[in-house]
Amino acid sequence: MKIAIVNRHPDDVLGGSELQCDIIASGLAARGHNVTFIAPAGRVGRDYKRVYNIIPVESDAVKIGQAIVDAAPDVVYWRFNKYHFYRAVRTASSKNIPVIFALSHISDAQLWSARENPFAGLKQFLKFIKQGCENLYNHLGFLHVDGVTSNNADFLGRLRHKEQRYIPNAMNCGTVPFTWPRPFVLWVANIKPHKQPEKYLDLARALPDAGVDFLMVGQIQDVAYDWLKDAHKDLSNFHYLGPKTPEEVNGMLEQALMLAHTCKPEGFPNNVIQAWQKGRPVVSLAFDPGGYIDKEGLGGYADNDWTRFVEQVRVFIERPDLQAQTGARAQDFAARTFSADRMAEQIETFAQELVSARKNA
Repeated sequence: MKIAIVNRHPDDVLGGSELQCDIIASGLAARGHNVTFIAPAGRVGRDYKRVYNIIPVESDAVKIGQAIVDAAPDVVYWRFNKYHFYRAVRTASSKNIPVIFALSHISDAQLWSARENPFAGLKQFLKFIKQGCENLYNHLGFLHVDGVTSNNADFLGRLRHKEQRYIPNAMNCGTVPFTWPRPFVLWVANIKPHKQPEKYLDLARALPDAGVDFLMVGQIQDVAYDWLKDAHKDLSNFHYLGPKTPEEVNGMLEQALMLAHTCKPEGFPNNVIQAWQKGRPVVSLAFDPGGYIDKEGLGGYADNDWTRFVEQVRVFIERPDLQAQTGARAQDFAARTFSADRMAEQIETFAQELVSARKNA
């Protein structure tokens, strides 16, 4: 089967959905499929060194749509949120190419969504309106979608398509060793407003005598957070370590007491999977993906209660026995739930069903 995957490539932009698409593309190629990764804003001439084909294109609906047509796939797997979505998938559908939309963020299913804060001034208000209108327009792309996958079971049914599947994410377990002179809590994400990194610093301030350090890892993607580079000067138990590869993060998690998570609801965070794979509890302020933290006992979920969040982190710091018990449970759960091979197999099966349905329609 010829499969086209549409998303930015992690060699160009290291993010959660990009990493997932790389894992999926490699897995489908290993299963014998002809995979073309169409990479908006990719670098022409770059040696991506992958087992599948990569086509960099301009981040433009017409160019992406034409790249899909030129690749002539049997099916498109779209995981680029709703960026340039409508015109590109309309083009694919006009050529009788079935489209799978991979719902990877809660905003994907919302008619109106915008990142900007409309109350932060006129400039931000205008950006908010522009982003919202663009997302509303691109929502029309769902008229040309044959099936939907979601990395979070809670999001199934938010779109009206008959064919929907819950397909969990997966992460590779490769590790680069890491050492730190003191026990530490870890925070991992690309740094931008909806990740709420400032709340992690508040956590470090709230626990100055806990005997641990609070390490932060991630690429600063909003210049408003450049101050994090010097935050340790005023907060001795906080250390910003910059961006790290997934393998380096795995090494850090192996030594961490826990992963602290302050991000607002999104899809299913890769860092949470990594923490559980490495046998570490996750303590989350604002989001329990799939409800698993509470249902399976994999850490602590504060449901936006700040006092509760701080106390949950404190308890895990002070109780190594609870760390170990929760971590063992998390590691077992991760082994049963998140598999790269199973993810590729599930997407393969779903794609084959949709291709067959389109042919028989």
